[in-house]
Order: sequence, then C-alpha cells, then structure tokens
Amino acid sequence: MIFDTHCHGYLEGLNHRQPQVRENMCAANVRRSVQVGVDWELSRMALDLARDWGDQTWCSIGLHPTSCQDLPANSAQGWADRLESLVHHNRDKAVAIGEIGLDYYHLTPGKETVQKRTQREFFCAQAALSLRLDLPVIIHSRDAADETSNLLKECGIKRAVIHCFSEDLTFAQDLLAWSDEVYFSFSGILTYKNAVAVQDAARNLPLERILVETDAPFLVPQAARDSITINEPAFVRHVMDYLKTLRSEPGDFVERQVWENSNRFFRLV
Repeated sequence: MIFDTHCHGYLEGLNHRQPQVRENMCAANVRRSVQVGVDWELSRMALDLARDWGDQTWCSIGLHPTSCQDLPANSAQGWADRLESLVHHNRDKAVAIGEIGLDYYHLTPGKETVQKRTQREFFCAQAALSLRLDLPVIIHSRDAADETSNLLKECGIKRAVIHCFSEDLTFAQDLLAWSDEVYFSFSGILTYKNAVAVQDAARNLPLERILVETDAPFLVPQAARDSITINEPAFVRHVMDYLKTLRSEPGDFVERQVWENSNRFFRLV
C-alpha cells in the first residue's frame, strides 16, 4: 500500500474529475493521501476535499512562502492565529501545518530583501503554531537550503518533513543529526535523469526516514511524462517503484516501511 503524503487535489486539472482520480488511486493501491494547503482559501479547499474523500484522506493547513511574501511581515502572528482557529475546529482532519518554508527562487526583482524577511517571519510564526498544536510541519525549501536548516533549528522544530526533496545528501544528514523525527519526501523529481544528487540521497538515507509524494498536479514522474501533463495521486506508484530500484532492501519491504513511516509521521493508525 502507498500513501501520497503531499498532493493538491483541489487544484485545476484534478478538481473537476474527482471520481476518476480516486478510481485511479485505488487501481494503483494508493490508499491514503494528505491534501496540502498553500494559502488561506486553498487550505480551506484542502480541508473540504479531505472531508469529501472520507476516512482515507487528511489535510494540512498553512501559508506557502510565495503566498505570504507580499503580506506585511508584522501580520504573520495574526495569520497564525487564524490558522490556529481553523485547525482547532478540524483536528480530526488537519494533521500538519504546511506547507511552510522558504522559496528564494520566486522572489520579485527589487523586492528580494523584504520578501526574504517576510518569508522568515511567516515561517517562524507557523513553526511556533505547530509546536503549540503538537503538529508536524511540511517544509518547502527552494534555493534556501542552509537557511531552511538554520531556521528549523532556531525555531526548535523537530518533527518535520522536507517535501519534494531536491537537495543533496549532505543537507539531509545535517537534519538527521538535528532530529530523529525529520523525514524526507521524494516526488517525481526522483525519477528524472538529471536528479543525480536526489537519487543519491534516496539511496543512502535511512529507509525509516523516507516518504513518497506526488505534489500533484505538478511534477509528473518520468515514466508518464511522454503522455501526461497533469500529475495525480495514483502516479506516486511510479515514485515508489523507482525508489525500489535505488534501495538494497527487497521491494516489498521498502513499500511496507514507507507506508509505516507515513502513518507514523502524521500519527495515524
């Protein structure tokens, strides 16, 4: 069984064909998913979808760095309070805060300094929220590896997943030394020919710290890229199958261990 630990099934390309998306998941033995929020409205949509899909789907609630970088930095605590209220009333479905993080790739020319500062403020406010609520954080990091690592430590975050892992083994090892509750989630990027550093990390990380995801509707795995432009949760099967080729453990063991990791991270039974 497979758990798509990070997808956005409420977005265009998936939202108008939910019955087919779920049928495809079943056919691929993808039994569970977490629908991940990226701003206020989309977090509410992720929550609605988690309820619509029933007892095999959960959600996360949070503000993506590019969703908050143009907001006033001094509004970070106010936004965290709004998120806290939403989580408080939906603890049966909201299993994480996220995705939060740092994204220095999508900064606006001329606004880099201000946007970086704002991203950090929102990161810290939402990290503090996760500690108050005893929930893990889903971390987005792009072109900001060192600062992401430093902020996680400064905020005292021990329970986190680096989603859509695109860094190298050294980055992962630094976080492994920091906490035994940090996980690394691999997406379709793992299957791309030029993702050598990512593949090296997946090959050498402790298996009990690995998750898989699609980030659907983005990042179609290599096996489907020739004919498909929209990713969907069922395609996490391609990520899992590729992961098995990198590991020394038997394939069935890899699949079972990653399933257990996923449920342990989100504290699901």
